[in-house]
Amino acid sequence: MQVKALRGVEIKDVDKGTVEAVFSTFNVIDSDRDVTLPGAFEDGAPWKISAYGHRSWMGVLPVGKGTVRTTNTEAILDGQFFMDTTHGRDTFATVKAMGELQEWSYSVHPTKESYGEFEGRQVRFLEQLGPGEVSPVLAGAGIGTRTLAAKSDGGLLLHEIEEALAAMGVVDSAMTSASRVGALRAERGKSLSRVNADALARLGDELKRLGEAYEALKAGDPGTDPDGEAAEAVAREYLRAVARARRA
Repeated sequence: MQVKALRGVEIKDVDKGTVEAVFSTFNVIDSDRDVTLPGAFEDGAPWKISAYGHRSWMGVLPVGKGTVRTTNTEAILDGQFFMDTTHGRDTFATVKAMGELQEWSYSVHPTKESYGEFEGRQVRFLEQLGPGEVSPVLAGAGIGTRTLAAKSDGGLLLHEIEEALAAMGVVDSAMTSASRVGALRAERGKSLSRVNADALARLGDELKRLGEAYEALKAGDPGTDPDGEAAEAVAREYLRAVARARRA
């Protein structure tokens, strides 16, 4: 699974919560040196609209769905938010209020690709792409108006990795504080309080889970899992463990 940024989403019907997004332009070199070919997207294929910031990969309910419509030059998502749900209405209202400030990104899974030269540059040709999801985000790295941008391999979205790193900074701070408090109490012949000791034990358990999830992710062999489902499951568990560690 790979992620690319996009702009140019248009609200079509406020009452129905429908949007139209041009999310891929064919025969154009994007910033990843990828060229998406006509026919790469299945016309009429169903796609999901994820919770803000691709958080549906972490178990948050999706906020809408849509279908892909293709022309000779681009792929378009005709999407509809779930206006009969709170999370769907709230996300749509936010997207509408943000207007041109709102940025988006989408994920795809290449099922057929090749490499060669295009306009004098070595590129990867994306020939077939499986169904994916679109998500509103705070910051996408789009270039131009409809070309594509940031990508993260292995199922871990770039912004999620950055969020995980930020969470680990909080964990590191908590461990440092625990060490300082423990040392001060040890000087007085005391140990950590039961509440703090229990919380620290929970944090230790989550850190152990993080390590195990990370090792499993590293050991994954893409060649034995063409759909990437196992890697995606490990990635989601890794991010959930980060979130739990952050709350500890």
